[in-house]
Amino acid sequence: MKKQKNKGDETLNLSAIEADILTVLLARELYGLDILNRLNPGRPIPLSFGSLYPALNRLEKKGLIEWRWGDEQEGSGGARRKYYQVTGLGKTTLNQWQTYRAQLRHKLTLEGA
Repeated sequence: MKKQKNKGDETLNLSAIEADILTVLLARELYGLDILNRLNPGRPIPLSFGSLYPALNRLEKKGLIEWRWGDEQEGSGGARRKYYQVTGLGKTTLNQWQTYRAQLRHKLTLEGA
């Protein structure tokens, strides 16, 4: 028998990349290159556009981020930028995910002692 997934189960299931993106977007809305520029410094393996945009699409489908088109004049070469921001559900989900990770680290530390 197959277990049905609740929407809440799916949203809390974040990859490390998705959690990093949400964390960066908490401060303000950003477009793709800005997101990469904030994520990649100090990152052991730099994130590429090929990994970023699928993660942004997954986050949008989960309802954790939303986007808007920027003005045509602000993009380089006349291309419009797509600006992403965290939704209320995204903030809540990231907070729950971070709390869970902290509890897991604490539990593992206690078990190791």
